[in-house]
Amino acid sequence: MIFDSLGIGEIGVIIVVAILFIDPKKVGAAGRAFARFRKKWNNIQREVKQQFDTISLEEDLKDNLGNIRAAKSVLRNEARVAVKALTSLHRVQAAEKILGRLKEWPVFQEAKAVAAFCGTLEEVDTESIAKYILASGKTLLLPRIVSQPDGTSRIAMAVVSNYDQDLLEGAFGILEPKQNSDDTIIPEPDLILVPGLAFDERGGRVGRGKGFYDRYLDGKTAFKLGVGFEAQVLRKKLALEPHDKLLDGLVTEGRLSSFAAPLSQAPGNAAG
Repeated sequence: MIFDSLGIGEIGVIIVVAILFIDPKKVGAAGRAFARFRKKWNNIQREVKQQFDTISLEEDLKDNLGNIRAAKSVLRNEARVAVKALTSLHRVQAAEKILGRLKEWPVFQEAKAVAAFCGTLEEVDTESIAKYILASGKTLLLPRIVSQPDGTSRIAMAVVSNYDQDLLEGAFGILEPKQNSDDTIIPEPDLILVPGLAFDERGGRVGRGKGFYDRYLDGKTAFKLGVGFEAQVLRKKLALEPHDKLLDGLVTEGRLSSFAAPLSQAPGNAAG
């Protein structure tokens, strides 16, 4: 048919011309009707395109998430191997250098409450950091794994007053603080020290895959500082999932990098 090769615009012109020959008085009404028809047609086309785009994006997202998770699994294994290759002397010296960098860092100096972690064999030994936090008169918060009614688990911070007496072995064989009494006030931290297996130079982080810290960090306004060995830092960006939280900074034996301005230095929040 002749209309098969014509677009909606051409068909509209033919209709208008035909109406002109039939009754010129109907031109205005025909024009308005055609305008409404064209608007409706454009809306239909836009909705169809959006539906196809959404389907395409969903499929891409599924594929990408699968690739990202596979890449994370490889990274975790590589990071474990890299840390395992570090000598005991290097690990001790790295912990000392990291503590030295924190001592000189204004954000750490000004923090009143610091959330730290108890390092495993795959992480920096943070015992000296935790004890220095206490010796500085700051409030030390350490994480516990708490079971939820729905069967899931989450991180809950507890106040630690004595590092040698307030800890016991908890989930995954990691030292955890004993549960505080019900009347203990748990302050919001000013600084959160975050463990990880791999980091990048823009704030990306790969943890153990349980998602504990991603859930804990969600909505937190405290400065989030990754703590790791230089061997765990990648020179390229980590592939991240939508729920992964970017860090504000990173400290290793070789650097203390800030990717985001501390809250006290943000516009409108300048000290003094």
